[in-house]
Amino acid sequence: MIGQNLSRRGLLFGAVGAVAAGFLAACGGDDEGSGSQGGTASPGTSGGGFPASVTHQFGTTTVEQAPKTVVSLGWADGDVLLALGVVPAGILDWFQAWPVGVGPWAQPKLNGAKPQVLKGPEINFDAVAALRPDLVTFTKSDNVKATWEQLEKLAPTLSGPAGTQPYGTTLKDQTVLIAEILGRKADGEKLVADNDKVLADAKAANPSFAGKTVCVAAAFAGQYGAYTRGDGRVQFMEALGFTNSPKIEDLKPANFYAEVSKERVSLLDADLTVMFGIGAGAELRKDTVLNSIPAAKAGRLLIIDDADLVNAFSTNSVLSTPYTLEKFLPLVQDALK
Repeated sequence: MIGQNLSRRGLLFGAVGAVAAGFLAACGGDDEGSGSQGGTASPGTSGGGFPASVTHQFGTTTVEQAPKTVVSLGWADGDVLLALGVVPAGILDWFQAWPVGVGPWAQPKLNGAKPQVLKGPEINFDAVAALRPDLVTFTKSDNVKATWEQLEKLAPTLSGPAGTQPYGTTLKDQTVLIAEILGRKADGEKLVADNDKVLADAKAANPSFAGKTVCVAAAFAGQYGAYTRGDGRVQFMEALGFTNSPKIEDLKPANFYAEVSKERVSLLDADLTVMFGIGAGAELRKDTVLNSIPAAKAGRLLIIDDADLVNAFSTNSVLSTPYTLEKFLPLVQDALK
């Protein structure tokens, strides 16, 4: 079971901090706060309307008035809140990568505030309760109803949309749901529209991407895995004009990724293969099995071991998109020359 948890978490985080993830899986995690001083949520007033009710996979959550203390627990929920001008009082740091709880693409939105940072990915309910929230966002998670029920006892808690696989809440749904519970659905829709335009402009500027197949993969602990269309990383590539590898889609995995053994490494070959491997870049570049695929031999294998870039790519939020494009597009353009 520990091995299975490591596999799922390693792929979830794009192989970011796989060693730490394995430790958490084995030991049950340590979710105590980082010691940062809690911030004060500032929902703003643009288009606000209360009471606000949102229906999600576990029921309907209602907020009677503008929340003053918001705790962000869903993966990338903090990015959405900050994009809307709301500084969470507490934020779950899924990657355990940043002392302030969010990546460099979102940090300017803190405006100097210091939310209480909760170590993820497990949730310490006592730490959440101590913040006395009047709203908890939990829109992108493992979709365990019992977790939501326990959080709902502490404060109105927003989950993800019905019919979504674990960790499969899309950028659009996450952004609009959170904006809606803040009484600002139109603001959320504008953020999504702006994000779509940035991606569409990048696609138009790179017509050679259209129709090319891509395999977005991760490597850790001697394992390979590839993401499917249910994952935000693949959705990002599709927005740029790429087509996710039919060989990976044909595997029809239960969740957002497919495990690929070394014996079947040819499945990772595509017009462009993107491989995440934080802390393992040098090892992967020497991996004779991985480098046997045609994409590698032709220089179309991108091994991404920049932690912030992998995290931005994996987060797939309205704040991380410009950062990912800036850092990632030149690599793709060079690989496909």
